[in-house]
Amino acid sequence: MSMPNDTRSRIINVTRKLSKCPVCGSEVIDIVYGTGYMTESEFLLKYRKSAIMGGNNIPRRPPIWCCTCGCKRFRKVNEDGTDTQVKVKMLKNIRKAPASKITWSSSMVETALDNRNLYTTHNYSANVVTELCEQETLSLTAINIDDAKELAMRLVSEGFIGLKGRTCVKIKIKED
Repeated sequence: MSMPNDTRSRIINVTRKLSKCPVCGSEVIDIVYGTGYMTESEFLLKYRKSAIMGGNNIPRRPPIWCCTCGCKRFRKVNEDGTDTQVKVKMLKNIRKAPASKITWSSSMVETALDNRNLYTTHNYSANVVTELCEQETLSLTAINIDDAKELAMRLVSEGFIGLKGRTCVKIKIKED
């Protein structure tokens, strides 16, 4: 008789980071500790990276990776199965990934794609400056420069790119 999956250990010992979970097949990502009650969505919005939140309590033998669905966590061990020294990822040491890693699309692009009109979409880089002198470069897909400018202004005003300022005082857009 086989045992149900939920009675198996949730933590698997591995000698290196896996790219895919052997149980569910989803991507394996880092666990970040020192996050308090921050959610994965809040972390993604603020740091622009995928990770699982480990909370503030770091176990004595901490898992350092987890599959994206959360079914398994992975602890790094030596080849002989003994514990190895690991450096856990701490929130205070995480740097934001650049906003240009995300390609934002306007609603007009979605309409063009729905109508199978791929030739009307273009890729743009938008360098924006807010009223607080924050500067960020965005990667955008839009149907024209005006659409790209409107998208950049909306992303800033609605706080999607993690800037404190909410008004664009300068936008420079160029087609990629």
